[in-house]
Amino acid sequence: MKVTRFTKDEDLPEYGFVQEEKGRKIIAVLSGNPFAGDVDLSGERVDLSEVRLLAPNFPLKIFCCDDFMDFYLKPATCAMGPDDVLSIPNWSRGIEVRPGIGIIISTSTRNCPISEVEKHILGMTCILDSTALSDRSHVCNTAFDDSLAVGPWIETKIDPDARLAFGKEKSESIRNLLKCALKNISFISSFSTLLPGDMVVVRSQNKQTFELPDEVMTKIEGVGYLRSFVRREVPETK
Repeated sequence: MKVTRFTKDEDLPEYGFVQEEKGRKIIAVLSGNPFAGDVDLSGERVDLSEVRLLAPNFPLKIFCCDDFMDFYLKPATCAMGPDDVLSIPNWSRGIEVRPGIGIIISTSTRNCPISEVEKHILGMTCILDSTALSDRSHVCNTAFDDSLAVGPWIETKIDPDARLAFGKEKSESIRNLLKCALKNISFISSFSTLLPGDMVVVRSQNKQTFELPDEVMTKIEGVGYLRSFVRREVPETK
């Protein structure tokens, strides 16, 4: 099942299930926020081509990991959806972009052993995580606005043998990324409660550096593809 978050004509965000119908992708709209409680189908159905996809969840916390117990936090303002802009901060030389997996938490999780972690997972999504190339602090270089693309939706059936593709790099299995995610979720829950919608990201070692406008894309088998446009931030005028 694919869970999506979207907007129609810039209305308030809605949630739905993405379904195939006569060769088209249709969204079966939900009556509310699945991270806030039980929801039902509203009965409304819209064509995927008629909406704008958003980041499929709105996390209070985003933990980004490169290895076990090696992680950092990103605020919710980092996250944006498919076909949005990954910003190159005007104070940086460029950005380094890495693909990876985003594991979405479904239920409040505290002091969870590894053997129980999967019970607290809703599913997985694609991510593109960017780090600014500058002499500023690690926090500045990782926590700036619009630095994490998420999407296109959350796939609730996770296949550990799925492969992740990124640009011209050779595709890789997500198995090791998934193992790292499960271990880190257990560890993080030992000191911080993970809430519904929170996300734990594990990044691939593959990367690309961007200094000029461009576009970047990643794909996970069985989930979908995620594209972002790279643009340099325009300074605000006063």
